[in-house]
Amino acid sequence: MTAPLTPTGVLLDKPLEPGSPEWLQRMSASKIAAVVGLSPYESRYSLWMRMAGLAPQPVQTKAMSRGHYLEPAIAAWFADQHPESRIVETGTWAHAEDPRLVASPDRLKIDPDGNVEAVQCKSAGDLESYGDPLTDDIPVGYRAQVQWEMLVTGLRRCHVAVILPFLEFRPFVVDFDEAEAAYLIGEARQFLGSLEANVPPDLDGHKATYEAVRQLHPDIADERVDTPAELAVAYVEAVEACRRAEAAKREASARLVDHMGSAKAAYFGGQCIARRQAKGGGVPFLVPAKNVDLSEMRSEAA
Repeated sequence: MTAPLTPTGVLLDKPLEPGSPEWLQRMSASKIAAVVGLSPYESRYSLWMRMAGLAPQPVQTKAMSRGHYLEPAIAAWFADQHPESRIVETGTWAHAEDPRLVASPDRLKIDPDGNVEAVQCKSAGDLESYGDPLTDDIPVGYRAQVQWEMLVTGLRRCHVAVILPFLEFRPFVVDFDEAEAAYLIGEARQFLGSLEANVPPDLDGHKATYEAVRQLHPDIADERVDTPAELAVAYVEAVEACRRAEAAKREASARLVDHMGSAKAAYFGGQCIARRQAKGGGVPFLVPAKNVDLSEMRSEAA
């Protein structure tokens, strides 16, 4: 008889507090997506600056508050779907061989045979963030997070329970992937090594990187600096390209809205490319769809 799969990680005496000195020294599931460039909220550079203590911790966003308040309800729904199992709260776990690597699953699912699996509770503000449960289609940043939680705890399956707009619940299952885990742990250790060596990552185009750099220089001195030609030209060219792109987007949006008339959604080749929506009874506006496969569209149009 096969022994039940139970955690191999080490449960810490108390959960880590975000922003605490101990938290700053460890790599957690909430950070790993930024390390590998998959987070829409944090960049590798901005995370490095925060963990180095050179940038403030982020303020609580509406999305973060939403997730905090909805987590118990999502967990209760998930428990109702699995009456044969115990769904229990847990704390912060450390990797058995490298205590710098930590994770805090939202819940653990304990089956009658003693087998343990992780549970993550998520909420989404739109219908397109998560795909078909049959394909386990969750955002890539969250996939990195749950792979990290399994890597740290030693568990081999994570259930992702999601509440979508209009109070729709949706379950997903993600199994442990050795190749993904090896990539994540390699990147995490390189990142932690760069902190110890005080070598920050390169600057990049992520919004969080720009915000982190702004925070490094909060004062304005009555001075001027001479700018290298390469940097000056790159900046002005980027600004001009952005202006042209914005104008092209406005024109394309106007043409698409005119084509749609009163329709709610626009499709091409089976893909939704945009939706019309309104707030508070106002005039409808156009919202681009997420995760559109442009290469497939071009192939369809050829």
